[in-house]
Amino acid sequence: MRKSDTEQIETEERGNIMLSRIFLLLSSLLVVVINIIYPTVWYTSLKFFQFVWWLRGKELPRTYTDKFATAWGLLQIGAAFPVNRTKIRMEVSEKAKAYEGPMLVMMNHQSTFDIAAAYYTLWKLGRNLRWVLKKELLKVPAIGTACYETKCAFVDRTDRKKAEEELLRFSKQIEEDGVSAVIFVEGTRATPKKMEKSDYRYQLNPKPMGISILHEQLPHWPILSVTLDWVGKTGTTIFNTSIWGATLRIDCQLFMPDEIPADHDGFVKWLFEVDWPRREALIESWRLEAGLLPAATAQGNKAPAEASEMHRA
Repeated sequence: MRKSDTEQIETEERGNIMLSRIFLLLSSLLVVVINIIYPTVWYTSLKFFQFVWWLRGKELPRTYTDKFATAWGLLQIGAAFPVNRTKIRMEVSEKAKAYEGPMLVMMNHQSTFDIAAAYYTLWKLGRNLRWVLKKELLKVPAIGTACYETKCAFVDRTDRKKAEEELLRFSKQIEEDGVSAVIFVEGTRATPKKMEKSDYRYQLNPKPMGISILHEQLPHWPILSVTLDWVGKTGTTIFNTSIWGATLRIDCQLFMPDEIPADHDGFVKWLFEVDWPRREALIESWRLEAGLLPAATAQGNKAPAEASEMHRA
């Protein structure tokens, strides 16, 4: 390669990096504006309609805030993705397309944008959602209030008994309202540093407590296993990693109750030894397709059979 060609390539790369940083800043500002204005509009309208319903001697339906939350998620996608030339490629199994009722949804977690992606995914499937969250998020301004008003589940991850009590309350409410529940099964975002401690190549070890308890409480509900991958941009956040030109891959596979063990131990084994390896192979195929891995990789998990018993509790 001639020196002039090398210099031209280096110049183009510098230009792309500068562009990605500019649009990262722009999309971040858009998201910040949305997250200031939208909660204000939502909270004002919420209190107004709660008052109107109170005058009628009724309680404002919880689904009112469900719809507002979905719109918020779609607004995040609509603001940040076009600016960054970010694409979504979503695949839904025929079984998931055909099923019409509420479901338990478990997702892996790579990016702060995954929250908006969850709303997008369930919206495409014609559903609203409620979250299973760690109790610390109750203190977060706007988000904590919104999730509290929708009666999302706030779980104490250090106390199984309290977690079970909260998830029992939550399962009764979502069953009554017919609203799907979403949980990030890894329990936290899979940053590169955290991935060093994982038994898997592309995901953190799943934390089965929350989804297992919900499965026990709602054994007649199917589970939608949603796999997300930013194709090489694991650990992205709104402010420190560009999604310029990225492609978000989403895969939705529905498992009916008779396909999943009903007991806790059987369910956890299925999660670690069946669903998580399936996801690993899927993410790997996406990255191979994108040219991010050598063709000979095809390894899937690091060591699925060696996943620590501690992670299965």
